[in-house]
Amino acid sequence: MKQYTITEKAKDISLLDEELCSDELVSIDRKELNETIRLHQGMIFKFKEIAGQFIHTLCDGELVYRFGLTPSHVVGKQLIGFLPEQITKRKHLLYERAWNGEDHVTYEAELNGIHYFAALRPVIRNGEVIEVIGSCMDITDRKKVEKALLESENKYRLIAENMTDLIILFDRQGKCIYASPSHETVLGYPPEYFLSQNTLHLIHPNDISLIINGFEEVNNTKIPLRVEFRLLHAEHGWKLFDCTATPVLDDDGEVEHIMVVAKDITEKRRAEELLWKSEKLSLVGELAAGVAHEIRNPLTSIKGFIQLFQQGVRNEEYFDVVLSEFNRIEDIIKEFLSLAKPQEIQLKSVSIPSLLKEIDTLMKPEAYLKNVEIIIDCDVSIPLVMCDANQIKQVLLNLCKNSIEATDGYKRGLLKISAHIEDKNQLCIQVIDNGIGISEERLKRLGEPFYSNKEKGTGLGLMLCFRIIKEHKGTITFDSKENLGTTVKIRLPV
Repeated sequence: MKQYTITEKAKDISLLDEELCSDELVSIDRKELNETIRLHQGMIFKFKEIAGQFIHTLCDGELVYRFGLTPSHVVGKQLIGFLPEQITKRKHLLYERAWNGEDHVTYEAELNGIHYFAALRPVIRNGEVIEVIGSCMDITDRKKVEKALLESENKYRLIAENMTDLIILFDRQGKCIYASPSHETVLGYPPEYFLSQNTLHLIHPNDISLIINGFEEVNNTKIPLRVEFRLLHAEHGWKLFDCTATPVLDDDGEVEHIMVVAKDITEKRRAEELLWKSEKLSLVGELAAGVAHEIRNPLTSIKGFIQLFQQGVRNEEYFDVVLSEFNRIEDIIKEFLSLAKPQEIQLKSVSIPSLLKEIDTLMKPEAYLKNVEIIIDCDVSIPLVMCDANQIKQVLLNLCKNSIEATDGYKRGLLKISAHIEDKNQLCIQVIDNGIGISEERLKRLGEPFYSNKEKGTGLGLMLCFRIIKEHKGTITFDSKENLGTTVKIRLPV
C-alpha cells in the first residue's frame, strides 16, 4: 500500500476542491443560461435525430408561453406531438434540410394567431451534424403593417389602373419616371412610351411655353399649379386637358419629383361652348323685346317729323332731332348685333369706359320696362385692359339682367355699374342693385350648373360668367343680403 506524505495529501485535497469549484461554476453558468433563455422575448430550441425522428432537446423563451405551450409540451417530443399535422409536414422538410447540413434555413409561420420568423442552424463537429439550434421571433406587428401596406397598395393600384385621369411622375429635369396605365386608353400610347423622356413633343406648339414656365414655377415656388393645355392623341388629334402639377418634396424640403394629374375635358369644354352659345342666344332673344320697344320710340318721333314735312312745315332744328334719333337707333342695333354674332375668343386692348357705355345702351330698354334706373360710375383714367370685349360684355349683361329681374316691383329699382383700379394692377368692376337679394344658403351655390336663384332659371348664365372670368385670370365674388340688394365684384388683371 502506497504511503502518502502530508504534502501529497494536501495536493490531492487542493485538486479535489478545484474540481468541485469548477463543477459548481459550470452549474451556475448553466442555470444562468437557462434563465436567460427563459427570459428571452423570442424562443430558443434544439433538436436531434433519434431513431429516424426529430426529437426536441431544448425549448424555452417567452414566445413559447404566448404560443399557448410550455417547455414540457415540446422537449422530448417530435413535431407531431404538439403541432397540427398540416403544419408538421412542411416543418419536417425544413428540419431535414438543416439536419442535412444546410446553413441558415429560415421560414415564416403562424401559430395560434401569432406570426413568427424562425431560423435553423446545424451544429457540426468532426464533419457531422450533432444537433440543430433554432430561434424564433414574433413578427405579428410587422405582418399587420405589411398587410395594411399591401391592401393600400392594391387599392391605389386598382384606382390608378382603372381611372380615366392621367397620372405621371417627373423628376426635376422633366423626365418621366412613371406613367399610369390610363395613358393608353386616354391618349393611345402605352405607359412605357413616356418613360425616361419628357412629353413636350405631344404638347400643342402654342401651349409648350405655358408648360415649361409652369414646370419652372412649381420647381421654384414648391406650390401646386393648375393649367389647361392640349395633348396629341395617337389617332384622334388634339385633346384638351385640365392639369394639376404638385411638387413632391424630399427630407430637405427640396423638390424631388413633380406629380401631374390630368383630366380630359375636351367633351366637357365642347358642351360648355354649346351652352354658352345657347345662353347667349337666349339673352339676345330676351333683349330683343326691350330693343324693339326702345327703337319704336325714336321711330315714332321720326314718323311725326316726316308727317310735318309732308304738310310743308320745315324747321332746321327738326332735322337735328331726326338725325339724333337715327343715331340712337343705329347704336342700339350695332350693339345688339355685336352681342348676337358668335366670335372666337380674342384678347385685345379694351377701353372699359367705352365698354360700360355699350352695356348702358343695351340694358336701358329692359331697365325702362322694369322701372329701373341705371347709373354708370367709371373712372375715365382707367388704362386699356387686355380682355375679350364680347365675353366681358356677355358677363356684365348677364349680371345686369339678373339685377333687373331681382328688382322689387313695389319700389323703384336701382342698378349701378362702377369701375376703378385697385392696388395699381387690378381692375374692379362692380354691379350693384337694390333688389330682393340672395339668401346665404343660395349664395354658396352660385355658379353651379342647373342651380339658379330664379324660379325658371338654369344657372348656366352664372356658370358661364364664372368660366369667362376664370379664363381671364380674374375673380368674381357675390355679396348679398335679403331684401337689401346684391353687389357683384369682378376683378381682372390690368
